[in-house]
Amino acid sequence: MKKLLLKRAAAIALAVSMLLGLVSCGEEPAIDYKTELTDQTLTYSLEELNALKESGPHYVQDYDVPALYKYYEDRVYIGVAFGASQIVESTDPTAENIRMGILKHYNMYVLGNELKPSYINPSEGVFNYDDPDHFVEVGKQANAALRGHTLLWHSQVPDWWFKADPADTRTLEECDAAGALATSEQLQERITTYITNVVTRYKDDINIWDVCNEVLNANSIRTKADDSYWAEIIGDLDGDGYLDDYVELAFKTARAADEDAFLMINDFNMEWQNSKTQAMYDMVERMMRKGIRVDGVGFQSHISVDCNVELYRQNIEKIAGLAAVYDECFPEHKGEFRVQITELDMNMFVGADADGGFKKWTEEDFERQAEKYGELMDMFLDFVDEDIIDAIVFWGTDDENSWLNTTPKLRRNAAMLIDRDLSLKPAFYAIAEASFR
Repeated sequence: MKKLLLKRAAAIALAVSMLLGLVSCGEEPAIDYKTELTDQTLTYSLEELNALKESGPHYVQDYDVPALYKYYEDRVYIGVAFGASQIVESTDPTAENIRMGILKHYNMYVLGNELKPSYINPSEGVFNYDDPDHFVEVGKQANAALRGHTLLWHSQVPDWWFKADPADTRTLEECDAAGALATSEQLQERITTYITNVVTRYKDDINIWDVCNEVLNANSIRTKADDSYWAEIIGDLDGDGYLDDYVELAFKTARAADEDAFLMINDFNMEWQNSKTQAMYDMVERMMRKGIRVDGVGFQSHISVDCNVELYRQNIEKIAGLAAVYDECFPEHKGEFRVQITELDMNMFVGADADGGFKKWTEEDFERQAEKYGELMDMFLDFVDEDIIDAIVFWGTDDENSWLNTTPKLRRNAAMLIDRDLSLKPAFYAIAEASFR
């Protein structure tokens, strides 16, 4: 059975194709990237994949390389996060090959940064939509589903949101000490204005939103002690003893702006941190029982090559249990609750190398990584086949373009499926091969 979002995307793709069919004489039709960039005679068989693997090296942009998403088409989305500049046509061969790899291999797209408040709404009354508009345009041309990441986060949000006077040049800490932070009413209005503007603008284009990102510490809502001003400024509006009212406000506002959008909450470390997973379960259940529809939970999945896959499975199972609550609270949407893997990458600096700097990765290292990616996909697919997981998104295009090269410090990590020279790593083949199991 196709996933709900796959059905929605198919309907949108059909509408787009119909519109393209109405192009008047003399106008050049839009490029069908998914057809133009990949050999259409490929069979996507295991035999073909094994032959390709043995005849390497092959590169992400090669015409005769199968498109990765096709191994999972109509089963689960295979997505990628990237920077806005990576989908702009370029005269630089490397940049252009990365762009072609994005268009060719994935059918779900995410902007890593340019849909965050600090980019869109840097000052009061200013909204910058150029990069998100281009993102939407490219996504339509590539017949890709679009995830909006993220409407609210404690990071990459402009300081003026939290100040009583948006023009105040003092730091948030100085404003706090001086009693010059925004009031609850001010911040509520700013949340409502921002989310309404952004979601309304992209209604029917961006169908999936991370409404809130990283709202939890290890076991409860983030506060100023966690560098987050949201909870304490907004406060406990309904008097239930919890400070997640700003999360509730964000979901209510997004739902009012687009009733049909798929609204999610997204967080990290839930693949291993049981206390955080429980806190997420409890918060989402409370929201649902108040009538606030949360359609899904995103597991960021910034994992390491020594990830405990069975522990990860247990935590997904815990969150998947929210489906029963969802069906009870929203029977008209029964069966629609989902988990998504939203920011998947794999840190290679583990064990004795955990604090290391420069390291030359070996084929043995890459084979170990491929084995772990394959093990992960096997586990994910159990939930895919149960209609729980409907999207798996990789957080970066290749090893050179990964945030793990600078976090927690500057070093050459190797987190992705594609090597720095844009050749396919063993992990790429492992992900594709898992589709046959």
